[in-house]
Amino acid sequence: MSRIRRSLLPVAFYVLLIFGLSSIPSLRAPTSDLVSTDKIAHFVEYFILGVLLFRGVGWNVTRSRPAVFGFMLAVAVGIGAMDEIYQSFVPGRDMSIFDWSADALGAAAGTGLFVFTGLGNRPHAAQTAPESKNRGGDSL
Repeated sequence: MSRIRRSLLPVAFYVLLIFGLSSIPSLRAPTSDLVSTDKIAHFVEYFILGVLLFRGVGWNVTRSRPAVFGFMLAVAVGIGAMDEIYQSFVPGRDMSIFDWSADALGAAAGTGLFVFTGLGNRPHAAQTAPESKNRGGDSL
């Protein structure tokens, strides 16, 4: 199994966890009078997804930072949209543009934190391992 595929396993398992939680009928976040904990939960959930996406994809590509950010954000926002659509079919759950917006903001924060700060300055895979040259689909 290639290194990129192995690095995407945590992303795949986390997406399965997200959809597993979405399958629970009438799952509600604790409420508070000050803030919407549901939106905070969505933000944190997709912040983690953004970080996992960066760890799985961002360190293994040689594209520009904005391109990496845009790609990972599009993937995360797409997953969030599919999750919201899926929830519309689960009894006791509903689809919400506000939840999806919190998902998108969390994903943008999670990926942006690593893509646009010094936290993401790990050498690209191509620079650390000479045998990691593109062999037909191992990079973006």
